[in-house]
Amino acid sequence: MAEVTQQTGQCACGAITFSVRAPKTYGACHCTMCRRWTGGIWMGVVCDEVSEMSGTVREWTSSRIGSRGYCGDCGSSIWHKPRHSAKYTFGQGLFDDQKGWTLTREIFADDQPSHYALADTGQKAFTAWGTLVALLTGRLPR
Repeated sequence: MAEVTQQTGQCACGAITFSVRAPKTYGACHCTMCRRWTGGIWMGVVCDEVSEMSGTVREWTSSRIGSRGYCGDCGSSIWHKPRHSAKYTFGQGLFDDQKGWTLTREIFADDQPSHYALADTGQKAFTAWGTLVALLTGRLPR
């Protein structure tokens, strides 16, 4: 399991800042909702704990299974939170320290458009149903 450390980050305009405990691993989501929310692939870091958050994150209930947070000033996508989980997934690009990160998983790989592909570095790719099953059974890699 990846080492969990204290990490800091902020949105594009700096109105939202945060400190979280998280591993330096992230996943890429290819689902249609994430692509429309971010304008591309959502790259998210599952955080064990949100230690500090300053600024006002606007929340949007994006589906029956979760909500998303964004900066009301600059529009940066901040986090995704499934209803059934206490953990937030923060956007990887928001973190201050960008060195030493590892892509460990791709989810909703069956929704990935044919015009792009991530380099295969050994990360696990899950279909939509596979993503749901792995998430509910606790087998989704960190």
